[in-house]
Amino acid sequence: TNTIYVANALSNDVTVINGMNNATTTIPVGVFPDAVAVNTVTNNIYVANFESNSLTVIDGTNNSTTTVATGLRPFSIALNPVTNKIYVANLVGDSVTIIDGTNNAATTIPAGNDPVSIAVNPATNRIYVANQASNNVTVINGATNATATVAAGTQPGNVVVNPVTNRIYVSNIMSGSVTAIDGSNNSTTTIAAGNGTLGIAVNPITNKIYASNNGGSSVT
Repeated sequence: TNTIYVANALSNDVTVINGMNNATTTIPVGVFPDAVAVNTVTNNIYVANFESNSLTVIDGTNNSTTTVATGLRPFSIALNPVTNKIYVANLVGDSVTIIDGTNNAATTIPAGNDPVSIAVNPATNRIYVANQASNNVTVINGATNATATVAAGTQPGNVVVNPVTNRIYVSNIMSGSVTAIDGSNNSTTTIAAGNGTLGIAVNPITNKIYASNNGGSSVT
């Protein structure tokens, strides 16, 4: 729709930007919105409200809103546009809230300690949650909500998915490394990076993965 959504944590709202002319509209949401995700198939926008333990659902056609309860301190969001499921990592609740995008029904399942990042592989319907305090990744089967646990490095910070290769990459802040997970069997490989590895991104076309090293002022 060429529309941009900005979560404003301190003013408890979302700025909607028209990409054609940069005109803006403001939509009130919950307290301390800290993450936003868009389902381009349904034109629904999802905003995690950290302090009010809720998710605001914005209808992109008219900017009307609905509020859905989550676990404690929702911190990050990912969605599967194929199944129309939304996944919210709850930092303090050590859980993931799963929302059915067709009716906003919500289910909460356990994750590891301090889940900080979440990513979806729509090709396999698997969801990956980086648990910072337990040094592991929770793998959710999107069809059954069954979970498995995969060890990562020390203090995993972010997780990304390459749906083409079915590989998952986790940045480990304190161990200065990236954990690569084979999505077919959850086996892992550790790749050395720089100090304070945090930000991570993948290019599925070139099959290159880029990690920013906060402690080393570098990119691996």
